This record gives sequence, structure tokens and C-alpha cells, in this order.
Amino acid sequence: MSSKPLKFDLKEGAFTRMAKEKGYGKNVQKLATDIMKNKDKGKLPNGKRITPLMVKRANFVVNARKFKK
Repeated sequence: MSSKPLKFDLKEGAFTRMAKEKGYGKNVQKLATDIMKNKDKGKLPNGKRITPLMVKRANFVVNARKFKK
């Protein structure tokens, strides 16, 4: 039986890039908080649209705050 290596598509740095594009600089925590607060409205305070993928990534960032170092 041949075992294939597992392939993971972890887009490293994707949320940081998104934070820069949306005008948050490197403040990913602030962007994640804003996304989670405004996900029902569908737009960020600066008028940018919130997508389901953004909500998934923001949820990960919020949960990552609880990770032990």
C-alpha cells in the first residue's frame, strides 16, 4: 500500500494581507473584531464587503487568541 503525502493548502499570511488591503495595517485583531461585529450587516465600517471566507478567517483569528503560547 502506497501512502501519499498529505497536501495542505494553508494560505499563510492571507489574513494579514487582507488586513493591509482593507486599511488596517498589520492590526489583524482589529480587523477580525470588526468582521465579527459587522458580519450580519455585510459591510465593514469603512464600507468594504464582508464575504463568508472573511468570516471563517476572522473566526480563526478570534479563536487563536485563546491558544496557549
